[in-house]
Amino acid sequence: MSARSLTLILGFIAFIALGLPDALLGIAWPFLRLDIDQPLQASGLIVLAGTLGAALSGFFSSWLGRRLGIGRLLALSCFLTGSALMGYTLAPNIAFIMLSAVVIGIAAGATDATVNGYVAKNFGDRLLQWLHASFGVGITIGPVVMTAILAYQMNWQLGYYIHAGAQWLLAILFFLSAGVWLAGKKFSEQSFEEKHAADHHDTSMLASLRDVRIWLGGGLFFFYCGLEYSVGLWTFSLLTDVRGVSTAQAGIWVSIYWGMFTVGRIVMGFVANRFSAPNMIVFGLILGALGTLLLALSADVYLNLVAIVAIGFAYAPLYPAMVSTTMKRVGVKHFNNAMGLQVTGASLGIAFLPGLIGLIAANTSLSIYPWLLLALTAILTSLYIIAVRLGNAKLIEN
Repeated sequence: MSARSLTLILGFIAFIALGLPDALLGIAWPFLRLDIDQPLQASGLIVLAGTLGAALSGFFSSWLGRRLGIGRLLALSCFLTGSALMGYTLAPNIAFIMLSAVVIGIAAGATDATVNGYVAKNFGDRLLQWLHASFGVGITIGPVVMTAILAYQMNWQLGYYIHAGAQWLLAILFFLSAGVWLAGKKFSEQSFEEKHAADHHDTSMLASLRDVRIWLGGGLFFFYCGLEYSVGLWTFSLLTDVRGVSTAQAGIWVSIYWGMFTVGRIVMGFVANRFSAPNMIVFGLILGALGTLLLALSADVYLNLVAIVAIGFAYAPLYPAMVSTTMKRVGVKHFNNAMGLQVTGASLGIAFLPGLIGLIAANTSLSIYPWLLLALTAILTSLYIIAVRLGNAKLIEN
């Protein structure tokens, strides 16, 4: 097996590791919060801390990748994640847990930007979709393990011990295989654009920030990820409080929404050779808008399920497809910095947009929530059109 192929396998493993801790808190929080005497809503502070940590490391990920190399960066990220997960089990108060969440966010942001950038430059759209499907595998495994532990009436801490140990083992794997990434980069058959990108890999972040295309890219990820997490956060409340759906049924439907991300990315990976990344984005935006409109207009229980499935499938290819088109939108000179800033934008979108929707709904009515999603979808679509046109104009200019 070639070094290039091994780096792809390691990238998939890195994204499984990236997804493993993400959904643990949702399962463990009802038990954890009793141990530290916190109200139910305090989990929002922990999520905010983690996303801000990811935003910070995304900003510096290009610099970190150049200094450490991908293999050592992944090893450090997994070591920090494992240590922070252990911090949850030892935490005397919520401040300590928030600090642990920041560390996990820092590790996740660096992994996300660095591996996304590597796969986007060295592999096709299909494998980038499957890279993100592997994240879905990780985010599915975590809750399954934690649920099994709780079902057997064992302490929630055991779930964190297991995941911390897994992260530490992966840190050893990535440290020992660090040389594979260098060999893969050395012997991979690079396109002209990739060689050109390598000549400009030291473009300063300040220089990149002067280019409006970089800000548009960050805006795309800000609004997309804010949309993605808003649907996952508020749909359950809409179904149960406004549409009269039972708690169990609404919970299953929200799980289906998240499950569609893995399904959608696997499917889109198979058709990537005939269905380009820009076409995937257009398809996702149109289907997402139609699904959201259906959710807003119809109170029928089963049409709501159709809408949720459509939205989940529509959103599935958007993140990897937008990563894949980064070079076309911003150019090779700014590619590495753009990848980091897009992760920063994604993290800030997750941190602020769901809360903004909740604030507006609390002061009006929860029934307005689908219409807010539709408005955000319109903004995302407009930004994408502008970003593509500016990117094409720059290519013509050059």
